[in-house]
Amino acid sequence: MKPGRDRQLVTAALVLGMFLAALEATAVSTAMPTVVADLGGVARYSWVFSAYLLTSTTTVPMFGKLADLYGRRRVYLFSVVVFMLGAALSGTATSLTQLIVWRALQGLGAGGVQPVTITLVGDIYTLEERGRMQGLFSGVWAVSSVVGPAAGGFITEMLSWRWVFYLNVPFGLASAIMLLLFLREEPARREHRLDVTGTVSLTLAVALLLLALLEGSELWGWTDVRTLAMVAGSGVGLVWFLAQERRAPEPMMPLELFRNPVIALSNLGSVVIGTLMFCASAFVPMFTQGVLGGTAIDAGMTLAPMSIGWPVGSTVSGWMAVRWGYRPFAIVGAVAGVAGALLLSSAHAGSGTGLVMASMLVLGLGLGFMATPYLLAVQNAVPWRRRGVATSSVQFFRTIGGAVAVAALGAVLNAHLAAEVGAGTDPNAALQASLRATLAPETLTRLVGALDGGLHAVYLVMAGMAAVAVFVALGFPGGSALAHAHEEARGQ
Repeated sequence: MKPGRDRQLVTAALVLGMFLAALEATAVSTAMPTVVADLGGVARYSWVFSAYLLTSTTTVPMFGKLADLYGRRRVYLFSVVVFMLGAALSGTATSLTQLIVWRALQGLGAGGVQPVTITLVGDIYTLEERGRMQGLFSGVWAVSSVVGPAAGGFITEMLSWRWVFYLNVPFGLASAIMLLLFLREEPARREHRLDVTGTVSLTLAVALLLLALLEGSELWGWTDVRTLAMVAGSGVGLVWFLAQERRAPEPMMPLELFRNPVIALSNLGSVVIGTLMFCASAFVPMFTQGVLGGTAIDAGMTLAPMSIGWPVGSTVSGWMAVRWGYRPFAIVGAVAGVAGALLLSSAHAGSGTGLVMASMLVLGLGLGFMATPYLLAVQNAVPWRRRGVATSSVQFFRTIGGAVAVAALGAVLNAHLAAEVGAGTDPNAALQASLRATLAPETLTRLVGALDGGLHAVYLVMAGMAAVAVFVALGFPGGSALAHAHEEARGQ
């Protein structure tokens, strides 16, 4: 697509779509206590998030493949419509069960909006321009993660929790209409054979794994036959998927892509990025409120520096990676990730929020330095007809890595708290100021100490994963970005 007004308007439409998907992921969390108070069903609280996570994660490779087969615009428009429909229906929910179903539908749309948006950026900008633009979109995601919780709380207080969902509709319509009017796309005309079996088998494998980690471990325990059955079923689904991809005429995720070390190592690095990002988002607020005794606002403030550091690192690496290559920035990012996680592990009850915020800034810079080079490397290493599925693989592995890590480390943390605190005290009491005030001083001290020790172990695991990213980056092929680009990408 040539530079000009149309490309600017298409970019604006994509920014709006990405902002909506990212904002929705964070804004809902602030509204949920009010939702539960209105609709009831606190026992199923986590399913509102889990349902969205399941559908938005497992469908990413499918939408990436569909974008390659049928064109980006068609798949993007479909995804936005599904996202808006799920949002509108979520706003009309009269029970938590209804909300869970509609959130799953909304997640289905989000699974297409995010990867197709990033793929389209790779299509309409040249190799030299992509770094700058992917840095912009990383910045959009980061800003939305800061704005989202505040916006969700404000909308819930001033209007209603239902408007957290309704407000997606007009902005989603604007994004869809702008793309429909100004994006000109002529995909290749050929017969297609959609890999339905591959889609079903991968969805089954991922869904069962996430269910086992998110629900099975807490409801039944790790050794319960039901949890083990879900893990085993996930393994069967994965084997089925791999076998199907080897024989499918048009596989959903072509396995030969991963023979390219650039793509294989970029996706491995993306797993680590997702682990660090999701774990920081999940466990740092817990440390701020439970160990430092802060409020929910304080918890959001401690995460904000990561959302500042990420777009800075992403923009710098995006601008310079084309000239200097991907490897130096991936190494710098991984080292910064180790430093940030180790700095975080040194925080304790008396250190205050300053140390936590400093560690989040360093960690955010590291994530930004890693994320953009890995994404650009994958997009530039494949021709147009495979850019959708290749881009979606980065998003998929990042999300899966984060989801599995948070669930696994959360289960380990819960086991640590149960062993240290015992059955007589609710560990959640440390996270709420009103409940902390009701605890005896010695009980609160023991509870805070147990939470501090458990989170310290979590942060050390994060540092270990960042160290893995260092080795991944060191193994990444050196040389300029152009040297690793597909011939078709070089000409764009």
